[in-house]
Amino acid sequence: MKKVRIGIIGMGRMGLTHYPIINTHPAVEIISVSDTSGTILGMMKKYIPNLKTYTDYKDLLNARDIDGVIVCTPSFSHYEICKIACENGISVFCEKPFTTSPAQAKELSEAFEAQGLVNQVGYVNRYNPVFNNVKKLISADIIGKLVHVKAEFYSCTIIKSQKSKGWRSKRENGGGATYEMGAHILDILNYILGEPIKVYGSMMNSIFSEDVEDMFATNLAYANDVTASVFVDWSDVTYRKPMMKIEFFGSKGKIMADFYGMKVYVDEAHPEFNLIEGWNTLAKNTMPDSVPFYVRGNGYTHQLYDFADAILDRTKSVICTFADASTTQEIIHSVFNNSQNL
Repeated sequence: MKKVRIGIIGMGRMGLTHYPIINTHPAVEIISVSDTSGTILGMMKKYIPNLKTYTDYKDLLNARDIDGVIVCTPSFSHYEICKIACENGISVFCEKPFTTSPAQAKELSEAFEAQGLVNQVGYVNRYNPVFNNVKKLISADIIGKLVHVKAEFYSCTIIKSQKSKGWRSKRENGGGATYEMGAHILDILNYILGEPIKVYGSMMNSIFSEDVEDMFATNLAYANDVTASVFVDWSDVTYRKPMMKIEFFGSKGKIMADFYGMKVYVDEAHPEFNLIEGWNTLAKNTMPDSVPFYVRGNGYTHQLYDFADAILDRTKSVICTFADASTTQEIIHSVFNNSQNL
């Protein structure tokens, strides 16, 4: 069997999450990892003697002994890493947010497409079967003409005073509720609805953080008179785990979706989708979504397997390319540019 040689840059939480997942792919061989922590690299070398370890990611990329690299570093470093990877002919899976600059995101998207390299960003919610079913129902006009969308995302990430320290404390480094959580909800709306024609009325509030927002609200306008309102708060102590909730209002019904399931109201039955007239409840565990290895959620396995499979077979595609993430980056910066601080 042909092997896909993979490197991983950044062995923090996401790097340590992605390592065991991609390592289970039967056609993948992890060649190398890079991190600035000698302690982490030493532990990995101890238990995986053949693994190449680097403290400088440039050395890993310039070795040119890998087909693809998984980038799990802070967002401000993504541009330079991806650029060097592209120059070396290496496909990239990059964690979100893709970059902290729309211009850099567009540049990388165009460069990777020109080189014919696989390029993917880890907006993992695109692999959630609930949101994929929502996308299918919206496209099939099940709830009629879409009129409005209400999207909310809550967590208890920041619930006490935060001093400005570390890369997450600065927006230019990728910190703040908009990049951490808002990026996910803006991307899933982009995935289901397409790119908005206008972003307006954005408001931000720093509750516990000194230099970044802890909550924000914004409004989006789409073609065909569709609107959306978005609210994100990562300082809500009533949520033990992050929760995204999206409601879609149509002329013939309504869809209420979150990470774990959906409720659909339709004014007529749709047997082709197993929907009766009135309310329908569909739990996530009733939707086909099997994976060979589970860490944190099925979507993490789906996205990394897609990355490896696309490198093996260039006729296969991923569902969140650099171009897709570049569009989301534009939306994020539109929120920043028209926002007012409360």
